[in-house]
Amino acid sequence: MARKLPQYGFEKGKNMRRPALWTALYFALGISLHRYIGVFPVPTMLCAFAIICICGAGLWWQWNKGKMSILFAGLLILLGALRSAQSLERAADHFAQFLPADRTLVEVEGLVSSDPENIDGDYRVVFDVIQLVVKDTVRAVSGRALIRFKAGTALPAYRDRIQLQIQLYQPDSPRNPGAFDYRNYLKRRGIDALGTVQKPSQIIAQRREKDDWWAQIVLPVRSLIRRAIEQNLSGGPAGLLKGVLLGAKHAVPKEVKTAFTQTGVNHVLAVSGLHVGLIAGAVFFLLKILGIGRGITAALTICALVFYALITGLPPSVVRASTMGCVALLGMVGQRDIDGGNILGIAGLGLLIARPQDLFDVGFQLSFVATGGILIFYRPLRDLLPQKKGWYDTCIAGPLAVSLAAQATTLPFVVAYFGLVSVIGLIANLIVVPLIGVGVGLGLLTVLAFACWGPLATVLNAANWLILSGAIKCTEFMAEPEWSAFEIARPSWAIFAIYLVLIPLIHPTTRRLWSTYCLIIALVLANIGIWKNIWQTESALEVYFLDVGQGDAIFCKYPNGLTLLVDGGIRTQYTDMGKRVILPFLKSQSIDHIDVVVGSHPHADHIGGLISVLEHLSVGHYLDAGQHVDSFTGKRLEEVVKTKGIRYHTVAAGDSLVGIGGLVLHPTSAYVSNSGPAPDGVNNGSVVIRIVYQGTSILLTGDIEHETDGDLMRWDHRLRSNILKAAHHGSRTSSTPEFLAGVNPSIVAISCGKNNRFRHPSPEVVQRFREMGIQIWRTDHSGAIAVRIDRGHIDIVPWIKNNEP
Repeated sequence: MARKLPQYGFEKGKNMRRPALWTALYFALGISLHRYIGVFPVPTMLCAFAIICICGAGLWWQWNKGKMSILFAGLLILLGALRSAQSLERAADHFAQFLPADRTLVEVEGLVSSDPENIDGDYRVVFDVIQLVVKDTVRAVSGRALIRFKAGTALPAYRDRIQLQIQLYQPDSPRNPGAFDYRNYLKRRGIDALGTVQKPSQIIAQRREKDDWWAQIVLPVRSLIRRAIEQNLSGGPAGLLKGVLLGAKHAVPKEVKTAFTQTGVNHVLAVSGLHVGLIAGAVFFLLKILGIGRGITAALTICALVFYALITGLPPSVVRASTMGCVALLGMVGQRDIDGGNILGIAGLGLLIARPQDLFDVGFQLSFVATGGILIFYRPLRDLLPQKKGWYDTCIAGPLAVSLAAQATTLPFVVAYFGLVSVIGLIANLIVVPLIGVGVGLGLLTVLAFACWGPLATVLNAANWLILSGAIKCTEFMAEPEWSAFEIARPSWAIFAIYLVLIPLIHPTTRRLWSTYCLIIALVLANIGIWKNIWQTESALEVYFLDVGQGDAIFCKYPNGLTLLVDGGIRTQYTDMGKRVILPFLKSQSIDHIDVVVGSHPHADHIGGLISVLEHLSVGHYLDAGQHVDSFTGKRLEEVVKTKGIRYHTVAAGDSLVGIGGLVLHPTSAYVSNSGPAPDGVNNGSVVIRIVYQGTSILLTGDIEHETDGDLMRWDHRLRSNILKAAHHGSRTSSTPEFLAGVNPSIVAISCGKNNRFRHPSPEVVQRFREMGIQIWRTDHSGAIAVRIDRGHIDIVPWIKNNEP
């Protein structure tokens, strides 16, 4: 009797219900709902538990009648929400609640629970806190912190028990719209505090605890892989191989990451199905060649997949691929039909039960969505391509269909998260992915050879150097043209919805059954999006005082679509406020063009971040006072303006900024020199702009100091403004009583860095504002400050809801 062959993918008949997939989806929906509802208090959790019990009883009763879908879905959604709430709960003895608010030094003892990561010569480890001493009070605690040991302090190792004197603090919440939420990112990984060991004297005691199974089995293999790579490889090829074999993304050089991102092949930097497939295939076929039985072969292959997942640190993409591989092997041994959707559901459900917060991880979303897209759309896309057998099908048509399916389904996520679309991605994937596959295979062989005979490992590393260097060179070559990728602002919800409605039409079954409905829905959504913009008569001016630390950045968005950016914060070798704050903010606002950019004066804390803005976005005009620039930042800014063909204008007191209601009040020619140092200092040459909108005025003052008061006071009533941007970050050299009396503001916004070394704003100036009855808003307290002006009414919304002037 012929044996029934297993079936894969989504090519099953209508009777396949895929219960595991639907279970995972309902469970994920519960986790998502919990995130937006918030953490459940205890009474709510008890009520939910009672509801679950009732649902369970009803479920049993309905099961016997064959009607269970609604109750089953409700039960799974509730379980997902409760599991999410439970995963975010802190223990009663969690150390974070005992940390001093002023970040004073504490004494902490704990255990290194991760393999140290080498980051620019420093070592970063996850630290399980066991004991905390604050102001002579000793507490046994629990919880995890992320500790960085600076170069020259110590070389921590897994299972080291260390006693430290250190500042432990919780990372800040995002301080601007569109900013990356690092605090939430760490919290999802169970980490609630950061700390840095700056000098050896902070280490009170360090000793090694007894090794556990991880240290005895997994870490030696990771070390073996690193030593095998580092024996002969270095630079880009070594970092790339560590990244794709061990999941060590930090080892991949920055320029390599950038090139891979530009060409749309950065997914190969994450350990995923490609690597797991190579491991499974190599082990499976080797055992088959040796004549090992089907059951033992499958069991040993599963063990290899589990062990490899442990070696890579269990990232979502590897857990997903390994779980799917293990379930497929079990199905093959049991001669059961294998459905790709069910396997994907099993992998997702298992991962979400263990780590529910992974649902909000970009890697998790991209991995599962891409895999689902391949399972659903690979065959339809392959059928659309020319049908030829042989090398064409293996090397071109098959990989092209896989790449198209994955990119089509992940495109909304890539645009939403990264704002980048790769034009050359399809071609790059056809070239780079096979090269990386060969590199991974050679890397695995190198590790085996290194464990047995070093010279053979050297030969294999040499061959791999050619492969990996070729992959990097090809990627850099394809990333070089400006058209290889383009950045886009986040599209509106209507565009996302239309895309999600139309993408299923790739599948012939959907086209046959639902094409008319999908097209009607897409047209309705398009009409809603179009008519919404026509009907919506927006009349408000929106002004954002962005938190760029110790610097200035003010963005104005007019109801007619015009945009103005004044200053951009600082740029140094360590930070770039243009990339870190302004570009993410603009993407969150769906803005990819700025009409007017103003550099108030050529100090790095004002114009530094503008460089990245001008490099990455379309800009109509650049304005400044024409002050002489003799710095790298200033010269680079001038170079970008010229290279990109941005129209440049020098402005002075009396100039009008047509279209944005702006009048330049300063500087006069007495304060500016285009050939040498400014006569009264660069600060006093700042561009001062008064913007008037519907009778409400805003005064943007740059870093002017009291020497300019006389000239500005001559503007008399045209100096008066409702909202004042405090000059020079609220320093005591500005905002004199006479100047404030001339402006007569009701609101002042102070742009200054949290805990800045200059101690801005000056307490004397703040007290002056208070005595004059001026409402104070500070970026160091409130983060970004959004001001909305509409028909004389002023609404102020701080990004952080704890304004304490």
